Amino acid sequence: MVTCSGGKQPGGQLPVASGPEPWPEDLRDARSRVLASPGADTTKLLPAWRRYTGTFYRQAGPALADVVTTGHVVIISGGYGIARAGELIGNYDKELRLTDWPPNLLESMLIGEAQRCGTNTVVAFAPASRDYSKLVRRTPWRQVGISARLVTVIGVDGAAIREVPWRLGQAFSAFWNQQHDKYPPATSVQDLS
Repeated sequence: MVTCSGGKQPGGQLPVASGPEPWPEDLRDARSRVLASPGADTTKLLPAWRRYTGTFYRQAGPALADVVTTGHVVIISGGYGIARAGELIGNYDKELRLTDWPPNLLESMLIGEAQRCGTNTVVAFAPASRDYSKLVRRTPWRQVGISARLVTVIGVDGAAIREVPWRLGQAFSAFWNQQHDKYPPATSVQDLS
């Protein structure tokens, strides 16, 4: 599990009629409300993992591309709540604010997605002091028998807005490539279960 980024790739393809929506109606309704904000454009769509172009995505590039094709990635999103990596999404400019979403909705979607995939282990990469990590921490993983870990970067001063996503991208790559001794300085792994 990773977070969205402020940097986004413009453009995309026009929406096409497809089968049933992949998410429950309550998430789709909440998304519609959140994306009704100025600046959101859902007329052109890209796969979620390709929409985001921020520092994390640039740093995690090859590992992220690999995990998208061989594993399962969920993106915590300010505009979409949560999105599967390959899900087609529009362009928006909105940081995740948990108050924008109905209580417990995103937590239940995260658990439901883990159960749908049949996984009993979740690893999330998120900034320590934002609503992204707050969401991961408050999701009741233990109650449903899912082992969860939160990877964050702590104690970075100065250029944290760039440095934290850069280090999280490095940590993601090290994790995916099973090089746990290559986590960047100040990486913290918190067991949530």
